[in-house]
Amino acid sequence: MNHKELVLLNTIAPLDKKVKDRVWCNIANDLELGFRGRIKKTLKLWYALFLFIPIIIFTSLAPNANTILNASDTGWEATLENQQLSIKAINPMVVDKNEVCILWIKKKGQFFKVTELPDDGVKNIILNEIMLANFKGALIIISIESETDISLPKTIEYTKQL
Repeated sequence: MNHKELVLLNTIAPLDKKVKDRVWCNIANDLELGFRGRIKKTLKLWYALFLFIPIIIFTSLAPNANTILNASDTGWEATLENQQLSIKAINPMVVDKNEVCILWIKKKGQFFKVTELPDDGVKNIILNEIMLANFKGALIIISIESETDISLPKTIEYTKQL
């Protein structure tokens, strides 16, 4: 017994060898000292790792929304999450009665019409696999077009490289 308090306790109330050993064993177990304590600590570490690794993996695989358009730049806020494109009209461009704003993407010199941008509210579009693949690294274009002739962008108002 190296501790003065324990020596004093032993002189006041002497314990036999068997009881002393049991007390020290209990203290060692409570403090998780020795071989059993190291094993318990190691198992707790592995258990924590076992819990955190799936969290890390699934967090990295979780779908993340990609902002395509910012309302401060264009008047519309558009986010692409998995195959759904959600477009919200915040402060859309004012166009003539027979004109509409169209969202295009340009990839490898080709233009693809995505949709007509809403005047108000929210518009949700499910993109097919081909259109979704075209979004990666494409140029986003907003143009003003006549309602009767929408073949290629004529009056380009906004562009952004993804």
